[in-house]
Amino acid sequence: MRIRAYLYLMAAAIMIPVVLFAGLALRLLQQAEAEAVLADITHTARRVALLVRDELADTEVHLRALAASPALARGDLAAFREEAVTTPHGTSTWIVLLDEEGRQLINTVAPAGTPLPPEPVTPNVATLFSRQRAVATDLMPGRVSGRLMTYLAIPVQAGGRRYALAAGFSNEHFRPHLGQDSVPADWQVDLVDRKGKLIASNLGSVELVGQPAAPVLAAAAAGAAEGTLDLAMRRGEPAQAAWVQVGSSGWTLAVAAPAAATGLAHAGSARQLAGAVLLAALACAALLATWFARMHARSIGLAVDAAVALGHGVLPDAKGSRIVELDRLLDALRHAGAELRRAQSFREHAGNERQLLLEREQQARQMAEEENRAKDQFLAMLGHELRNPLAPIGTAAQLLKMPGLDVHRARYAADVIGRQIEHMNRLLSDMLDVSRVTRGLVTLNLEDIDLRTVVERAVEQTRPLMEECQHRLELRLPKHPVLVRADQTRLTQVVANLLTNSAKYTPPRGHVQLSLGSGGDEATLTVADDGEGIAPELLPRVFDLFSQGERKPDRPQGGLGLGLALVRSLVQLHGGSVDASSPGRGGGSIFALKLPLKIELPALSRAPLPARSAEAGTGAPQQTFQPALQAAPQNGLRIMLVDDNIDAAVSLSLLLEAAGDHLVSTYYDAASALEWAAFERPDAFILDIGLPDMNGYELARRLRALPEFAGTMLIALTGYGQLQDKVRAREAGFDLHIAKPAEPEAILAALARVRVAGGEHPGERTDERVN
Repeated sequence: MRIRAYLYLMAAAIMIPVVLFAGLALRLLQQAEAEAVLADITHTARRVALLVRDELADTEVHLRALAASPALARGDLAAFREEAVTTPHGTSTWIVLLDEEGRQLINTVAPAGTPLPPEPVTPNVATLFSRQRAVATDLMPGRVSGRLMTYLAIPVQAGGRRYALAAGFSNEHFRPHLGQDSVPADWQVDLVDRKGKLIASNLGSVELVGQPAAPVLAAAAAGAAEGTLDLAMRRGEPAQAAWVQVGSSGWTLAVAAPAAATGLAHAGSARQLAGAVLLAALACAALLATWFARMHARSIGLAVDAAVALGHGVLPDAKGSRIVELDRLLDALRHAGAELRRAQSFREHAGNERQLLLEREQQARQMAEEENRAKDQFLAMLGHELRNPLAPIGTAAQLLKMPGLDVHRARYAADVIGRQIEHMNRLLSDMLDVSRVTRGLVTLNLEDIDLRTVVERAVEQTRPLMEECQHRLELRLPKHPVLVRADQTRLTQVVANLLTNSAKYTPPRGHVQLSLGSGGDEATLTVADDGEGIAPELLPRVFDLFSQGERKPDRPQGGLGLGLALVRSLVQLHGGSVDASSPGRGGGSIFALKLPLKIELPALSRAPLPARSAEAGTGAPQQTFQPALQAAPQNGLRIMLVDDNIDAAVSLSLLLEAAGDHLVSTYYDAASALEWAAFERPDAFILDIGLPDMNGYELARRLRALPEFAGTMLIALTGYGQLQDKVRAREAGFDLHIAKPAEPEAILAALARVRVAGGEHPGERTDERVN
């Protein structure tokens, strides 16, 4: 048998059973899908019907609770109407009371005193009394509201009389229950009464209420409690629907899903498409068999061609065959070709590795040469900078050895030695500072400082160098303070290094300008000069260690290239940044330093400290609390102090009693303070934040919640002094935040503000808050 015929038979034997079983599986799958869709629709109808039934049940519970009213039992309809109005029933529900003849006695939809229609509602009332259970009415026009509505009524026996107590539902009451999130937006959910009238629907406007439902639905609902059917939606599209009766109300809840949304409408076309696909698969199988036959025929020719090519030294292509004999031949040819390729690949890989190793060796050599050059330059600079001061020191020492040296020359020699030693000390200090910064050993002594003070100190340090170079230093400082949280000594060192750098690289009689300003949440300090400028190739690494501009014979100041590197490291430790810019050689340079401003909260800033004074005749300044005491009235305050540190609490209470004539009660936990606060009614509270049972923030909130302490002064005395701690204190209700260790004057001044702000005797109460 030829290869082509064999392939045809093989394809037919495989594809025909596959086609038959695939068609059967598709049919079963479509049936299961249709049943699943109908089950989902029925489940949705039951779930929504249960919501409506629960709504009716909840309403019946409220009605029966209202029927037990004593006012109805004694016939006080006015009081009963007030109870009915206050009963929680929503904006789309109202209460109606009918007598046994069906006349309306109360209707909460109408204002009190409005005359009610005298016509009785006898058919419904008669049915209600005969059944002796809750009855849901069909859709009817409301005589008072004028809208279509339904009732849920119960029979009531009170005070020897019979009533019908009903809850009326507007035509929009049940619409939210039908439009639940779990119901798809294109599904139609209808609530129909016993007469087939539409009570509510999730699709369409409210005007649909009262229209007849689909006749096929009404007929099906009359014959069974639930079921499924096919119908047309109000928009005209075909749908699968399920209906369920809503409890004992007689109403019907129907859910219709569009056939297009469920996918059942396309079931027939899907089967046709599946049949077409299977036929196409058979055709493809025949084509593939033809293709494989031709491929095998060509494989024999390729084997011959590969043998010929290998004989000419050409590598044969790696192609296979379905025939065993041809595969053996092709394997032998392929093996020979693989050996040739492996040898060639090995030679190429070895060449690439040699090239890569050569490039790496060249890069390593270049880096080593650059590092060696940098090391040599640094050692040369270090030797030069150390020899420069040693020469005059040696000369001065020899001068001091000379006999008969006069006082002026000796003093001059001593001054020379002192200046040169100071110069060497600066060099060594810079080197040690850089070493400590790079190893992370520098600790900042942070405090609130004014940058203008830093500038003044830096200018004073660099004044001798500026005067020596005959530079004109221009300062542009703001009139207001520029506050930052920083180490004043280190920041002064930064500004002095920038000024020194500008002075060294600016020709004599140059111009150096220092500007200070603030914008947003940053302070900006700029040092600009008209000196030599910075070369473009040096600008990216101007802040690197040992980086310097070109050394010239006429620039004797020298330096090791550490100043700017130290500037950048110290500024980064302060959370700031520094950058340099220059138009090029001869164009001068600009160094801009930015630091975060210190943000103060006005409501939580520390109280102003009273002035310090010195008593006459003592000869030494002493602290006094007299300014705070002068602001106080004759009698002291009642103060509650809460702190778990017993030594701190007792010492502070003694201080307040002695210095301010205050009456202080001390507690060591928040629970005791809360227990006795209402009894003692203090004029001010001093609270620690880190208490054992609850933190001071929670204690402040609970005190503020008490009416008698809504305006009482609350002072947070705590070791937590960050910005976020002050914000939390203000949110908790504190009037003032004082960080430990606190100056006594600050606490007494804060307490004095209670009396100044209140302007009354401490025994009296005030609701005015201290700001």
